[in-house]
Amino acid sequence: MASNTLVDGGDDAPNYQLRGVEQVSPNSGTERYIPDLPSSLTPAEDMLFDTEGQKEFRPVDTLVEQPSDRWVCRVPSKRTGCQAAIRIKLTDAKKYLLYHFTEAHNHDFVHEEDLHLLKENRGINRAHEEMINKMSHLNIGPVRAFNIMKEVYGGFDKVGATKVDFKNFKKELNLFIGEFDAEMFVKRLMRKKEFLPNFSCAYETTDEGVLKCIFWADEDMKRNYYMFGDVISFDATYKRNKYNMMFVPFTGIDNHNRNVTLGTTILGSETAETYSWLLKAIKNAYGYAPPVIITNQDPAMKKAIADVWPESRHRLCMWHIMDKLTTKVGATLCSNTDFRKRLSAVVWTDSLLPEAFETEWATILDDFGLTDHEWLTYIDGLRESWIPAYYREEEMSGRMRTSSRSESKNHFFGKISNPKCTLVEFLIHFDTAIEAQRHEHRKNDHDTRYTNPREWSDFVLEKQAVQIYTRTIFFDVQLEIQHAIHRCASVRLDHIMIREEDVTVKCNCNRFEQFGLLCSHIFCVLRILDVREFPKQYILRRWTREAVPNSSPGSILTDGGDPDRSEEVNRCVREISHATEYVVNKLISKFDQLSDFRDHIKQFMSVANEAQINAPPKTRRNRFAELLGVAPESTTTIRVPVHTSFKGCGSHKRLKSQKERAISQYGSKRRQCSLCKKYGHNRVTCWKYNVAVPEEGASRNAEGNEDTIGEGDAATVVEGDGPGSNDVDDVFYTSANDADMDDEDMAE
Repeated sequence: MASNTLVDGGDDAPNYQLRGVEQVSPNSGTERYIPDLPSSLTPAEDMLFDTEGQKEFRPVDTLVEQPSDRWVCRVPSKRTGCQAAIRIKLTDAKKYLLYHFTEAHNHDFVHEEDLHLLKENRGINRAHEEMINKMSHLNIGPVRAFNIMKEVYGGFDKVGATKVDFKNFKKELNLFIGEFDAEMFVKRLMRKKEFLPNFSCAYETTDEGVLKCIFWADEDMKRNYYMFGDVISFDATYKRNKYNMMFVPFTGIDNHNRNVTLGTTILGSETAETYSWLLKAIKNAYGYAPPVIITNQDPAMKKAIADVWPESRHRLCMWHIMDKLTTKVGATLCSNTDFRKRLSAVVWTDSLLPEAFETEWATILDDFGLTDHEWLTYIDGLRESWIPAYYREEEMSGRMRTSSRSESKNHFFGKISNPKCTLVEFLIHFDTAIEAQRHEHRKNDHDTRYTNPREWSDFVLEKQAVQIYTRTIFFDVQLEIQHAIHRCASVRLDHIMIREEDVTVKCNCNRFEQFGLLCSHIFCVLRILDVREFPKQYILRRWTREAVPNSSPGSILTDGGDPDRSEEVNRCVREISHATEYVVNKLISKFDQLSDFRDHIKQFMSVANEAQINAPPKTRRNRFAELLGVAPESTTTIRVPVHTSFKGCGSHKRLKSQKERAISQYGSKRRQCSLCKKYGHNRVTCWKYNVAVPEEGASRNAEGNEDTIGEGDAATVVEGDGPGSNDVDDVFYTSANDADMDDEDMAE
């Protein structure tokens, strides 16, 4: 066999071996290549095959002006005019006769190392399809899925396909969904409702059949709602599918003080009518409305809550209101440290009574000349909807004061989704995220049961609290107990009312009413009275270890209603994979036994080839349906929205405020002068060290520098509100160092 090496490639150059025998004509010098094959595989004379064929050549007349939009596909041709051929004909006896055979080729053969690049040697198999689909559940695209398989299999040539093959398969999968997206999406949820216990789903369409909104909640979400639905957060600012429909999760706080999803909806508009439909669907699914709901300032939502959930208390997000402070009262006043500290002290605290808040608020406005300020007067009129002083008697309302819980949940779902998702894909991504959330809850339960926090004292109630509460909540209770022990002598008993016969205690700080946990003042009194058993009336089940049972792993992904999903086959494949992985892990350090296992697998490969049944494979359409867990549709009754518009949107991208545009133009990195150390210019244009007169219109500050945003300032976008506001983004600058929130607010 002749060899062919790279010219001047050095010792490290790869040595490519020809796969045929090279022959050179001594007269013409024509090179021909004959395959190096066993004689048993070499075709014999009297067989017939068609010729290879040639591309049609279409010459371009250079003297004739070509149209400007003429597009020429510049794809290199693989045609070489090779005459190698075998020709076969069917005889009268119904036999195939090879009557012509030309063995010599006029081109080289593909090198051994490049065989995997031939189209005949690559393609998408079942393993590839499963990998692309499973990776998509985690928001991993086909190219990254290919790269992962390349690393797992040990090289590009081991995958059996290319990146383009992976991308084309994903594209075909989305084309299969096509116009039936909403139909498949709704039917899959309705099938869950049919086969899963206590699953709720409701949707609404327009007269033309376009999907307007849909709500769903499974049994675990409902169980969590009944236990943790005392305060829920609703953030309708999250758009996460290709139709610009709005994904809205309802968020609560579980017994580990972590976010928990209580229900989910996708909305096509932000009207009061749509919100009213949604709130009715929630009430029908759960049986009752939540005591407290936290949202942003949205007039449509406010109206819907008042109409449909009149028994619920609507609380506004504190952070969104206070974030508007600078733009409403001015950056100059807000840069006054005393003003911000005094205002934050009365707004964010839980200790003030309503009367004390009103007095302090009025004093601050009077001291800084803001008594007649329109916006401050407006939000003061809303004080019962957002100031903590007015929620002291509302159970658990102190645990959640902002909608940042929902925003945090939006970030969580955003990691496994993207704005180009179809509805069918989004549902799969959502199920994957919920499964991850429930796995985390199971892990937190496990850590609580099988780890023992260190006790800080010999107080008997601390020892009992370890067995009552989850680990996260116990750390909070333990801190209050420590405060009670260290400041026991300074507690004012006139702030606490107690009835010793049944150990009924009431503290003016209202911590139990707000958070459902006893305060240090009460623990101090209980220690003085030598109470030996934790008062049962002050143990809220929502904070205990066994507040809700764990769901079965993976139950969220199973609906049991589609026999075409071949669940038994998939389960068998998973068991084979797990068994193989188990054996490899056990024998990884025993090479001889590992080699025996490899030989056993290879031997079974030949058995599998012999046992292969020439049955027709599933059609591509049925395979797509199986991967997506949907039925292939032939007609559509529920249509996808063509275009959906929301407040502040006019394109597929989020509308940027003037401030954001200014920030992007200004640049994230401030330029500092190396001479005067000021910001906003460089040493060449420094006013202090240059006597050149500045251009007309250029403004200078007191120190001679161009007016710029102050050092350390950050631009923030807020939504307008108050009288006459249309929720248009306002522009203001606020110092990043001016935020005066406590640790709990920052955590939220």
